[in-house]
Amino acid sequence: MSSFIPTQPRRKRSLAAAIVSMGMVNLSMGIAFPLAALIMARQGAEPGLIGLSAAAQAAPVFLISPIAPWIMRRFGPANVMIGGLLLAGTSFLLIGYYANFYAWFPLRFLLGVAGTLLWATSEAWINALAEDAKRGKIIGIYGASAAAGFALGPATLVVLGTGVEPFYLGGALMIAAAILVTTADKSRNHFEKTEKSSPMWRLVFVAPAALLVNVFYAAAEESLVTFFPLYAIRSGMAESGSLALLTVAAIGAIVMQPIVGLAADRVNRLGLLIGLVLATMAGYALLPFAVPTLIATGIVLFLVVGLANGIFTLGMVLVGERFRGAELAGASAFTTAMWGTGALIGTPLSGFAMQLWDPHGLVLTVVLIFAAYLPFPVIAWLRTKKPSTA
Repeated sequence: MSSFIPTQPRRKRSLAAAIVSMGMVNLSMGIAFPLAALIMARQGAEPGLIGLSAAAQAAPVFLISPIAPWIMRRFGPANVMIGGLLLAGTSFLLIGYYANFYAWFPLRFLLGVAGTLLWATSEAWINALAEDAKRGKIIGIYGASAAAGFALGPATLVVLGTGVEPFYLGGALMIAAAILVTTADKSRNHFEKTEKSSPMWRLVFVAPAALLVNVFYAAAEESLVTFFPLYAIRSGMAESGSLALLTVAAIGAIVMQPIVGLAADRVNRLGLLIGLVLATMAGYALLPFAVPTLIATGIVLFLVVGLANGIFTLGMVLVGERFRGAELAGASAFTTAMWGTGALIGTPLSGFAMQLWDPHGLVLTVVLIFAAYLPFPVIAWLRTKKPSTA
């Protein structure tokens, strides 16, 4: 399949713009999710209504993902990014101005539309720009930038407080990111469609190990972020320590993704993926033996979350390795939809498991989630070992 190859200066400028802007996007989202919940709780909203408001932001992933490849082909990735950033920035500013629970439903829906476009387009664009020999390194840097943004979001609230002012900062960051992307290559032929291009829904049969990874990764990660403080407290740890360990986990994600990316450029990628899944399962299995000791838990959590984020990094690398043109746009949109699916499935499963086996049902669920994914990369790796026939 043919794909557009920009000049080296354009490539570097576009990669820098995409990576830095998405770090700013994730910082803004890292501010929005906890801050919205805190403000709605102060206004008297029940947890169920707060969850519905969050769902309004998550729902567009299933509506926008199917048409995202067409949007990318029609307007080009840079222009889609600029439009998505301006829509997200405007939504942030209006959310801050109209600090009303009911007004936030349509505004958070628009923010979710923008977020879906931004995540799908940025992943496809970065993969289209990355040379295969450096793909792991580039995507590792992208993953670290995204993880750093999310990690800094709650820290920003500590500095600025939990009024509406951080929403204005989020809006300003989005608009600044849009200005940054205007310096990138605005070509529209990154994702050209050919006669052999497959529709988005059929791509999963081509590379299931790459395209399904986000279902399992998101299910595990959302479960951990949601329930780890409760798990740690019920295991005998102080509340302040349990919250601090989430920061340690975020640092693990930032540090490990570039390391995994560099390794992916030097070793068999499917073999590395299998090793990461097994190591992540083993790390989570060790967690009950580390809690409630703060240092031991911090070490295990740093490693296990870092390794798990490496699984996400490798999944994105494999997508870029396998697909080009229109199929790359479709595959990136598909993995974005799979993330939303995993996030919706994982948390209820883990919560129910913790009710059945308090508190270790959380760890058991996460281990089983990764165990359910393991056959996909194993089968893909075994297929590559089969001798070719004439």
